[in-house]
Amino acid sequence: MKRNAKLVWICVVVLLVLMGFYNYQLHAARVQTNNLKKLYQTKNDSGFLTLLREGHSYIPLAESLEHISRVTDEDDPAKVQKLIELAKSQADEADYYLRTLIQFSDSYVNDVNPQFMVNQTVMNSKKQEDLYLLASQAGVFMPMYEISYNYWKDKPKQISPKTKEMLHSMAKVLRALDDTLQEFKEKAVYTMEWGEFSDKEQIKDLTQRAIKPHLEKLIQLKSECGG
Repeated sequence: MKRNAKLVWICVVVLLVLMGFYNYQLHAARVQTNNLKKLYQTKNDSGFLTLLREGHSYIPLAESLEHISRVTDEDDPAKVQKLIELAKSQADEADYYLRTLIQFSDSYVNDVNPQFMVNQTVMNSKKQEDLYLLASQAGVFMPMYEISYNYWKDKPKQISPKTKEMLHSMAKVLRALDDTLQEFKEKAVYTMEWGEFSDKEQIKDLTQRAIKPHLEKLIQLKSECGG
């Protein structure tokens, strides 16, 4: 009996040691995961503020759209096509920049794991995903791609008044978006030099809120034109 009791106590001690070791390892894994999340967030903070500070000017694209909106049937089609191709290239760069900026706008949440969302982009909130989708829908590249294709194949080569009106209106929205991003560019410079963690979180949230109305307006214009 004494021998059996001794074996039971040994088993209990071994079990307690194993449980203690397991809990220690579990705690260490959680600490490591949390540290990795913080490092991930630090990288995203730096990337977001750098993208915002370096910026992307929407003015050249807006000017190209305005030029296209003023072309006439008497203009040289080759020159018009060249202008459309320039705007298409500028739109591709602008769309990519904005989607990348949104991708880097992650906010640190201790108990939320990053998730793979649209086009394998890494995000950690529904709000961020919704804004990314909004930016994709508001993109200027696809309208320019369609305009380029239609102008190339149409005979005679013409751009409809409705399309010209859309481009002119889109240019206004892009100029307003550029003004908004320039405003936050100044905030980003200050935040990178002197800001605290809370400042970085705030500037991300404010930037997301500020650009959303511009994206919604672009989507509306595309919808009204049937694009």
